[in-house]
Amino acid sequence: MKQDIKMQYLSLRLKISQMLTRLQENEGTIHDLQRQLQTAQEKLDCKTEELAKAQRRLKELEKNFKKSDKIVKIVVNTDNTAVPTAELKEKLEEYIVKIDQCIEQLRQP
Repeated sequence: MKQDIKMQYLSLRLKISQMLTRLQENEGTIHDLQRQLQTAQEKLDCKTEELAKAQRRLKELEKNFKKSDKIVKIVVNTDNTAVPTAELKEKLEEYIVKIDQCIEQLRQP
């Protein structure tokens, strides 16, 4: 009888020891996963901010594009006037180059 109780006691101690080991492993895993989650959250926040900046730049570029579109109409309409069209066309080309550069920057990740 004493022998059985002693065996049960040792068996329970072994199980408790194994459970404690698993508990410590699980706690370590939880801490690792929490760190990974925090890192992922920080990356998400960063990418969200980048997206917001890109959207603001896109809106600004769209406004500038609308302005340059108006300039194109002015240049076309002033072909037969006394306004120096070469100067206007040069300015238009300058705007087009700037817009192309902005579009290229937006395409870059």
